[in-house]
Amino acid sequence: MSITNLTLMNMAQHKLNWLSERQSVLAQNIANADSPSYRSQDLKPINFKQEVEQGIKLPVAMTEGNHITGTTPRNDFRIDKASYKEVYEASPNGNSVVLEEQMIAVQDTKLQYDLALNLYSKQVGMFRTALGAGAR
Repeated sequence: MSITNLTLMNMAQHKLNWLSERQSVLAQNIANADSPSYRSQDLKPINFKQEVEQGIKLPVAMTEGNHITGTTPRNDFRIDKASYKEVYEASPNGNSVVLEEQMIAVQDTKLQYDLALNLYSKQVGMFRTALGAGAR
């Protein structure tokens, strides 16, 4: 049995991938803080209930009867068009990036990433202990 087939591990990995992608979007917002008419963006949030109900894998097509069913991770992170919220603060050139909001979002993303990574690491440590390899 592979660790990658466990739901909790897959969900932690999916969250880490989402947070990494979100960090890239936030960095792009900060980089374009002075670009005329640039609107800040964010990713569509992960819906935990929906993730549990759907699972976080898609089946791989089997082209022959001897093939083992496999899975591929989803990477359907999309920029949320609803994240284009009503702008209450904009520069004269139409830019809607508020650096304070972006920095708060970056810090929140980092904290969530650290939490998901810690959860992932603890799970791996528990498996090592159960297998007699000892936690590292």
